[in-house]
Amino acid sequence: MSAAARYSQVLLAPWRQRDRAAPWGRRFIAALLAVVAAASLAWLPPGAGWRVIVGLLLVVGLGAWMALSYSLLEQNHPTAARTVPGHLRALRRAALSGWVLFTGLNTGLLLLLVPEPGFWPLLLLCSGFLTAFLLWTTRLVWLWMLAILLSPLPIALGGWLAPARQALATLWDTHPLVVLALCLLAQAGLVVRAFAAGDTRHQARYATQALMRRAMQMQLEGKAPVIQAWAPFERLARPFVRVLSAWLRHVLARADNASLRSVMARAEIVLHGQQHWLRQALTLGSIAAVVVMAFTVVLATTGVSLTLMLQHGAFGMGIGIASAGLNAGFVLTNALWSSRREQVLLRLLPGMPQGRALNVALARLQWRDFIVSWLLTTLALLALGTGAGNPSLLCLPLAALPVATWTLTRRPALMRMPTALAAVAPSFAFLTLAGILYLLARDLDMPLWPQALAMVALSAPLLVWRWRRLAAAPTALPAGRLS
Repeated sequence: MSAAARYSQVLLAPWRQRDRAAPWGRRFIAALLAVVAAASLAWLPPGAGWRVIVGLLLVVGLGAWMALSYSLLEQNHPTAARTVPGHLRALRRAALSGWVLFTGLNTGLLLLLVPEPGFWPLLLLCSGFLTAFLLWTTRLVWLWMLAILLSPLPIALGGWLAPARQALATLWDTHPLVVLALCLLAQAGLVVRAFAAGDTRHQARYATQALMRRAMQMQLEGKAPVIQAWAPFERLARPFVRVLSAWLRHVLARADNASLRSVMARAEIVLHGQQHWLRQALTLGSIAAVVVMAFTVVLATTGVSLTLMLQHGAFGMGIGIASAGLNAGFVLTNALWSSRREQVLLRLLPGMPQGRALNVALARLQWRDFIVSWLLTTLALLALGTGAGNPSLLCLPLAALPVATWTLTRRPALMRMPTALAAVAPSFAFLTLAGILYLLARDLDMPLWPQALAMVALSAPLLVWRWRRLAAAPTALPAGRLS
């Protein structure tokens, strides 16, 4: 096999392994990007419209690099790395080539956004670091959490780090190209080091990553991830299991087959499974408690002002709050796939609606969960925006409205097995649209009320059309039986 053929097999693996049976996610993202680009050119000033398009290209490039990185690391199987001649070298060269390509692409796009010729070394340095960091986060997911937890420290330890910052600034000002070359070489080394040679540590790490991938796939299907059977997770989850068991006893004790609300409350325990609203509430409550404890420790040990911390980290915190509160609603319909066998018996439950009534009742159930989480998320973002003096954070819940309208009105009987792309596509569309609205509010001083009006004007007719189609669709349960 020639070198070109070998590298094409390696680099094109993500595209060749795409789910051809469910192209709607890719088409939806492409259509959304095209609509946003066309609207930006039509309604925004020429300079701002092109900046939006460049920003979209930057996001698409980073997403493509993450998909390629994930595929390359998945191909780095310990057995293949140890026994297949040239396999490890091909992976490392492909990753290095991709790092060079996407670093150059990101730098060029950033130069279009920041048209200052003297900034290119700094932009190249930042692009190379970001590209290498994204590669490593696909291997070590906890790097994202580490980056979030450490983000307040530069502000909190500003006085202690001032001499080091001054020394680095002086070194950069005096020898920028030398420092740039050394940093790029270090980043290239990190890219190469991401691929192991099949030793014992590599085998253990790859097995853990395979377990995490399996857990993520099971989560997409609404099943209990296999990682929950691991002893530490099992002990940690015992308090949550007691709460869930108490809720189950409560629902069964108040069962009333003549009440649609009681029937659907019992059915929801089976239908939504791991995406049940109580499980989501317990998870988000635990995460919020950990975050509050971390902030309390930072504030108590450093003496930094809470207002200052909120002002500098408001956007990142807002993204975290919005993602945690809204993303579960985007994939709520996917949870129906895991219980499709039980749904055959569930339809025989006394008092269970049938036909069109079942479609409407199920859709109302899912919309109820999303509206409650949307309202709570909006209140949290309003409080954060008020404390940080950044009301533009309310763009985040506004951007969720059309995305939720599309995802929560799918016809369950026609759905296919959930894939990773199908789960990520709504979140990607939400973050892209939220970024556009945030840019309009912050940089172009567009008030929030026209944005809210536009999102409602987009979501309302879409909801009416898809709701009628959903009500007239074949009976929702069992999910996926007509796919």
